[in-house]
Amino acid sequence: MILSVNLNPCIDKSVTVENLRLGQLNRVIPGRSDAAGKGINVAMAVKQLGGESFCIGFNYSENGRLITNALDRAGILHDLVMVLGVLRTNLKLYDTDTGLYTDLNEPGSFVPEDSIADLRFRIRRRAERCRYVTLSGSVPRGVPEDIYKTIISDLKGMNVKTVLDAEGELLRQGIEAKPWLIKPNLTEMETLFGRTYQREEEIIEDARKITAQGVNLVCVSMGALGAILCSGLNVWKAYPVEDLDAKGYQGAGDSMVAGICLASEKGLDLPTMLRYGAAAASASIIQEGTQMCTKLDFEAMLPRVKVEKIW
Repeated sequence: MILSVNLNPCIDKSVTVENLRLGQLNRVIPGRSDAAGKGINVAMAVKQLGGESFCIGFNYSENGRLITNALDRAGILHDLVMVLGVLRTNLKLYDTDTGLYTDLNEPGSFVPEDSIADLRFRIRRRAERCRYVTLSGSVPRGVPEDIYKTIISDLKGMNVKTVLDAEGELLRQGIEAKPWLIKPNLTEMETLFGRTYQREEEIIEDARKITAQGVNLVCVSMGALGAILCSGLNVWKAYPVEDLDAKGYQGAGDSMVAGICLASEKGLDLPTMLRYGAAAASASIIQEGTQMCTKLDFEAMLPRVKVEKIW
């Protein structure tokens, strides 16, 4: 089973606008609303791909039923620490004229220290029955930036592999605890190292710096450029699937995490793990709003993903 940690749940509201005009009235084309948060997305993707997932994290008192109802409908077991406050809403805006997505994300209601301690206890207890623990996304107010580092350290000595997908200080400090795998995107890698990549070799160079610190695997998702998986000296690349009818990029990275974990759970080799991740991400991109990959689409994408060793 894969234990998915979600600290900052939300409702993703996806809308479309034709020719966004800043400072003026814009008419939106109604879209959809999805219960989300990166950890919730991972749990949904694992479940839809045929795996077993358990979601743990924070939820809010005023409208948190939107999250629990969605998890219940999906058949995903959950253990959420209830906090006073309101579930945040994130606006995902797509401009048909430019093809650009704009995210307007709320921060999340405040979480007190006793709730954080409660969550850490629940994670340790649940992890005893899981093989993987994924830690994904931003954190609400009140949660320190070393929280992922703390949780990964809490799980040391247990028979569990930790996966970290975060940005900024959450990622930087989380790396210090030496998770099994991290999955930054290109922007997150550039922020981490304070540089703008011009060549693929530069990405590989920095990924190897991370594995040298004790992280087993670094998977960098690069959007239209594909993805790479670095295990130190060895590097594989997954090339993007051609002619995708892209409808929503939210959750593609979370589906990639789910695919990689499921492949590892099956005992598959590293290039196949990358193929699973890339296929799951591609199957997510063709879904509207924040919907995760389906097993049917994943299986259709799998033979279309080209993976080769590049180092």
